[in-house]
Amino acid sequence: MRAEEVAKIVKGKLIGNGKVNSFEFDSRNVKKGSLFVPLRGNRDGHQFIKDAFQKGASGSLSERILPIPEGKFLIEVKNTFEAFKLLGKWRRENFNGTTIAITGSVGKTTTKELLTHVFSKFFKTYRNVKSFNNILGLTYTLSNLPLDTELYIQELGTNKQGEIPELVEIVKPEISVVTAVEKAHTAGFKGISDIVKEKLSITEGTTLSIVPIQFKEFSKSKETITFGREGDIKLLDVQLFPDKTEFLIESFGRRLQFFSPIPGLGVVNSTLIAVGLAEVFKVNIEKVSELIRTFTPPEMRLTVEQLNKVILIDDSYNANPKSMENAIKVLSLQELPKVAIIGEMLELGEESKKEHEKIGELLNHAKVETLIAYGKETESTFKVFKGKKFYFTSQEELVKFIETFHFQGKAVLVKGSRGNRLEKIARIIRERYKS
Repeated sequence: MRAEEVAKIVKGKLIGNGKVNSFEFDSRNVKKGSLFVPLRGNRDGHQFIKDAFQKGASGSLSERILPIPEGKFLIEVKNTFEAFKLLGKWRRENFNGTTIAITGSVGKTTTKELLTHVFSKFFKTYRNVKSFNNILGLTYTLSNLPLDTELYIQELGTNKQGEIPELVEIVKPEISVVTAVEKAHTAGFKGISDIVKEKLSITEGTTLSIVPIQFKEFSKSKETITFGREGDIKLLDVQLFPDKTEFLIESFGRRLQFFSPIPGLGVVNSTLIAVGLAEVFKVNIEKVSELIRTFTPPEMRLTVEQLNKVILIDDSYNANPKSMENAIKVLSLQELPKVAIIGEMLELGEESKKEHEKIGELLNHAKVETLIAYGKETESTFKVFKGKKFYFTSQEELVKFIETFHFQGKAVLVKGSRGNRLEKIARIIRERYKS
């Protein structure tokens, strides 16, 4: 795009000229030809405009006139974030491919990545990076959407009422997907019924939705495909192993056998959704089955790693009751003595104490040998757990402990909410016991 075109879209004043290849709000990610979008947050992004130019940015948005290097340009706008949203909306309005939006209490990112892994073999596919699923992430992803894309996959997140409709209004999906509705971010909702309504609002105005069978009545799309133990895409049987999952599906009356090198039920749920989409797109289901065999999960999302005499189950990205239950089930499948490094499940509100107590019970049932609990909320887990146990509220103290604790010969689960940043703990164990 030329700078004049960008200035017209954002209704800004152009100073200088040039071309734009991409849009970046983080100056560390700026490439040659990027337009830098300085945002106001904990720090004012305007202070990084100079750095962005030095890294190759051809131009920058700005809420005030600033000196610019020769050959660069500046577009003055009233509000850089609102201007950024205008760029995303313009790109969506000019996109003619198919858009799929995904939400749910668990499995959004894994489902997005699995669908991309499968359908990129059949269509030119684009999806949001990482877990860019809020208004900023959506705006960033849309602004960089290649217009020759055939299939655009976007996950949408929420932790309070009204966020999904706002995101849907921008992304305007033709197909909506709900992975699951469970207790998560309950502090931002009055109850589970409000969470159901929020998640299923993604179906409003869509041509097709794919939702769990128990929520079919809440779907507002023109057509709805259901999945689960009943529904259009049925899970007939599942066999869980320490290093794989085998399961049998019935899709609109046809039985299909699947194998995944990923343990746990998460990949099963995502596969049911992929099969539903394959039916819609008239893609060869046998080919989908082959591709599921080669899919690996995103980082920090239930990855099982064979280290030097240690099995590390890294599920440190986030946590809620359902995902915690699945992770503990995967740990229980391991034959080695089991260690659970458990962080908090944040944003559960009044449900928190009860749900953390349940985790202690699940750990007991899974015959976990040792619990290493971190965070104020896990005190309830710690009290219920019956095995050998340690409790920390300081990450500094936790790190010191992890650096010396004997993990060799054990299976170790690391899981907690994003705010606990337990990926650091997984990294320490990985470094200590790497082959």
